[in-house]
Amino acid sequence: MTQPLGKNYGGIMQAFALQKVLKDKGYEVITIDYNHKSPKYVYSKARLAYRSAKKMAGKRKAPINLENQINQLTEGNRKFIDKHILQSEYIDNDKNLKKHFKKNRYDAVIVGSDQTWRPKYSPNIYNFYLQFLKGKKNIKRIAYASSFGVDNWEYSVEETKKCTKLAKLFDAISVREQSGVDLCKEYLGVDSELVLDPTLLLEKEDYLSLIGSRYKQGKNEGVFTYFLDKNADKNKAAEHIAQEISTHVYSCQAKHSLGDLSSNNLEDYKLPAVQDWLASFANAEFVLTDSFHGMVFSIVFGKPFLVIVNEKRGSARFKSLLNKLDGLDYLVNDPLEIINGLKDTKNTESFSSTKLLSLKKSSLYFIAESLDKKI
Repeated sequence: MTQPLGKNYGGIMQAFALQKVLKDKGYEVITIDYNHKSPKYVYSKARLAYRSAKKMAGKRKAPINLENQINQLTEGNRKFIDKHILQSEYIDNDKNLKKHFKKNRYDAVIVGSDQTWRPKYSPNIYNFYLQFLKGKKNIKRIAYASSFGVDNWEYSVEETKKCTKLAKLFDAISVREQSGVDLCKEYLGVDSELVLDPTLLLEKEDYLSLIGSRYKQGKNEGVFTYFLDKNADKNKAAEHIAQEISTHVYSCQAKHSLGDLSSNNLEDYKLPAVQDWLASFANAEFVLTDSFHGMVFSIVFGKPFLVIVNEKRGSARFKSLLNKLDGLDYLVNDPLEIINGLKDTKNTESFSSTKLLSLKKSSLYFIAESLDKKI
């Protein structure tokens, strides 16, 4: 049970990775294709009329029904998901979610990874605490690498009260950040373990097999940038690094995000396929990113990198992982640190695998022990 798959590369890859880990252990696995449709996302005639008026006035270039083109814009990702991630039927409301679990018999339900326990990213947060399993005492409830995304408590009083009761029904809980361990204890009254994001449980070779001929072994492409929130300073920082190591800058993402309405060309919003995105890390000489999973795949492929902390989206996940790996020097608070030469980009080395291997072993042990535990 995770967040909707399609637009987010990291979300897709963590779902793929956890399925592969479980399948390799001999389990039959299915990811619930759940996307709770909040009323605010439903198109109305009023919204379309408003957007049409703005477009006619020249204040909007993007197509008025851009979000309705999601399947077309994420076609490459959808093909990857259909081929590599086994999903349930599409479920968009509580009634059908309960119906699915009444019809299908599961031994365990795993929540995670990603920011499944962050209310702003998970409409009807109670379903990510498995509220729909009420009365089903024979199904194991496990949280694997669930994340609150931030190190402060974002739940309302009512959400806290209800989620506390639901969390105490879990058979095993693990979270992705150290701050998550603290939040679980302080606000939910439950113990939890710190584990790795599922993407770090696989080997580099697992991802190279997905990339295939896109991998250019022995040939470094340059400085790869992957920014969730683009701006001029980040671009300047990338150019500075490229100049320092005598190479060029390249990217592999949509020209415009869905929140950027400055283009009337639908192709500008189209996402490159997952495999192309992965290959960009594998082929990089250096990576500059503001994304958690951008940081993760720099580590997976053993690339020198710097990560610009993304305070708006939550910095806890960056700091927690880098702290565990003695890698806080890889963190940049402001791209100006790079532009002004305050970060050494020439001598940034890839991580030693020793600490990562230890965390991987304990994370895999948590999965095995949780699933083997009798209820």
